[in-house]
Amino acid sequence: MTTITEQSQAWQGEGGPAEWTQAWDRARELIGTRADRFSERDSDGSQEDGFSALATALYITARERSIEPAVVSRQAVDELVDRRPRETDLDVVRRWEAHLKNLGHDVDDKTDPVSARWHRLRYDHDPERYWDDALARHGFGLNAIRYILGDHVALAF
Repeated sequence: MTTITEQSQAWQGEGGPAEWTQAWDRARELIGTRADRFSERDSDGSQEDGFSALATALYITARERSIEPAVVSRQAVDELVDRRPRETDLDVVRRWEAHLKNLGHDVDDKTDPVSARWHRLRYDHDPERYWDDALARHGFGLNAIRYILGDHVALAF
């Protein structure tokens, strides 16, 4: 049995900027203390998406603010995750994508580990396609970060 921390190594991918590796290390540190809050039954990919979105949020914030991912605050992550007035989930996805482009990533380049991970997070799991499966993921992969940041997991930044 592999742990979520071990699985995150594969989700991270190989290579990328130093901040990418540091962001994943920080996400592993934060989630590692709360790994008991994750269930092996969550095999629909929501763990992967939530963990990946947290690492990506830490990466974006650290790069944009020229700080180490280890010192990114919860408030800074919340500002990136939360919908702004009149914003939809698609708008949040577009905003994150703009951040990644501004950081020099070609979001369609699957050889870039940051872009490859983003490619999964921006995917919309349309509920109309999975109407007969109540356990299927719905919405953008990016939305799983709300679970990671919610009261159930209760990460301590």
